[in-house]
Amino acid sequence: MTTTDSVSPDIYAIADIHGRADLLEAMLGYIAAASHGQLSKPIIIFLGDLIDRGPQSPKVLDRVALTLDLYPGSRLILGNHDFYLRELLRGTLTDQDTANWMDWGGVATVSAYSDSPVPDFKNIAADIRRTFPHHADLLENALTFMEIGRYCFVHAGIRPGVLLAKQSEDDLRWIRAGFLDHSEAFDYVVMHGHTITQSLRPEIYSNRIALDTGAYRTGRLSAAVIRRGELSHFLCTELVEGGVIQVDKWWPR
Repeated sequence: MTTTDSVSPDIYAIADIHGRADLLEAMLGYIAAASHGQLSKPIIIFLGDLIDRGPQSPKVLDRVALTLDLYPGSRLILGNHDFYLRELLRGTLTDQDTANWMDWGGVATVSAYSDSPVPDFKNIAADIRRTFPHHADLLENALTFMEIGRYCFVHAGIRPGVLLAKQSEDDLRWIRAGFLDHSEAFDYVVMHGHTITQSLRPEIYSNRIALDTGAYRTGRLSAAVIRRGELSHFLCTELVEGGVIQVDKWWPR
């Protein structure tokens, strides 16, 4: 897929929604308005961690599934939190993964999906599969990475010195050390989430662009906008007076 011709679609990369359906709705509404009248629909790439911590994980998955249908070429990259839900629905979630998931915000997700008590994971999974079968399909069809032009879209990052096709799924979903502190060039500019930025704003480095701005606690959901193959600007949600969610263009000063 190329993004170099004059009518190539804008690409929006959105990271780490974590159950904040309110912020996602505002962001997608802004994108729809911004793309109205354009020759081609935008491509929206979700960088994973749709769920956990925030209160509305099922609604987020509903909206993401609808968005992938609405905008051809759009995709979901599976995040480490999304992985746990996928494994629950497959019936392959290990006891250790279950304990980790609940500690890291999974209680908010399973409680939003099901009235069954949290330890009753078999019935919780059955409730989700019965009521939200499209969520299982969404997670099963998610990618581990995506390449467009000079950009590589992943959840967490990549292992330096390893070809993209040879990267482990664990690294793509979990890596921090060895990636965040790597200063040399990769074959691609890596667009990622997973690790909340120190500034709580999108951050640009020589070899990567970090987009996790801690939406579940900051109220700031961020997206990178790629236009004609190059980073154009960022979008960030902000909670303003009266609880209104505003979306603004932003660029690092």
